[in-house]
Amino acid sequence: MNKPFLKWAGSKYRVLPHILPLIGTPKRYIEPFAGSLSVALNVVALDYIINDFNKDLISLYKFIIYNHDFINDCEKYFADNNNQVSFYYFRNQFNTSLESSERASMFVYLNRHCFNGLTRYNKSGEFNVPFGKYKSPYFPRKEMENFISVFAGQSVEFSVGDFANENLYQKVDSSTVVYFDPPYLPLSHTANFSDYATGGFNYDDQVRLRDLAVSLANRGARVIVSNHDTPTARELYSSAQITSINVGRTISAKGTSRKSVKEVLAVWN
Repeated sequence: MNKPFLKWAGSKYRVLPHILPLIGTPKRYIEPFAGSLSVALNVVALDYIINDFNKDLISLYKFIIYNHDFINDCEKYFADNNNQVSFYYFRNQFNTSLESSERASMFVYLNRHCFNGLTRYNKSGEFNVPFGKYKSPYFPRKEMENFISVFAGQSVEFSVGDFANENLYQKVDSSTVVYFDPPYLPLSHTANFSDYATGGFNYDDQVRLRDLAVSLANRGARVIVSNHDTPTARELYSSAQITSINVGRTISAKGTSRKSVKEVLAVWN
């Protein structure tokens, strides 16, 4: 399996054996919530459409594919900078910089040095995860090079915006697979974590997503949605075929609550 180069809350890498057989080898693969792309990295398709509402993430993916020196630029931040002074300096630089190769390079540094590898922003759009205090953060050169080998030369369209942007779905037909991995429904009233891009993701958004999934399925696409296995999720996806799977969480907001939870895979078509 191809591993993503970013640490990511809710990464699907460990449950790929459950997801990939549902996707198969489509002509067109659409992933509206890119995240670390652990799924897309392991899907064989002719065309990929990759979207996320986190512009830093999509900018990073573009730079790594189209800038041949980008990996070396990223690695420079890892030399002698595993300390709080450097971390908060680069976090401030990141928050005051415009979209650029330098900002994208710092995003990789922050991802590997911050607490639990979380990606979180405050209401002002500033990255606000604290220093992680790791002994020796890993620089993912191998995974970054593999990312390039998977997508370079392929038909890949990157975009930033809402998951329901109609431009993502203009060519949807029976040869298309759409995989939605949205911010999840909370397991409890205090367990909501959806601030990895400013704006959050509420219940109305979950309903919008469900309605879009049904609409795309009616156009012939296979549509797959991941979410927590809760009564609310099962009610939302009642028109789909639902499979429940156990998922071992590797990143949590508290850092100690690492346990297995149930998730659903809702499939239309």
